Amino acid sequence: MTEIESAACASDEEMEARVRPLVNEILERFNQESVTPSQAGLVILGLIYRLMEVMHEAPEARRFFILALINLINNYLAEEMESPGTCVAAGMEEGI
Repeated sequence: MTEIESAACASDEEMEARVRPLVNEILERFNQESVTPSQAGLVILGLIYRLMEVMHEAPEARRFFILALINLINNYLAEEMESPGTCVAAGMEEGI
């Protein structure tokens, strides 16, 4: 089992404990650099693209990642449908 595949098998709690500090560090850096939400989104899309390239040799892990990403987006859209008018995509730039 590759490192990518074993990461896909980690429990949610383990993954959160490992990833949360890194996410907080990245968000802090975005704030320090005055990165707008749109710019941050482009950075994240670039990282996703690069990750998909890296996962080319691990199709099962890649499928797991894609499903997790789709689930995240679906949950976000479902929440938006429950409270219309609060969509972040309205074009307003705020601090991260």
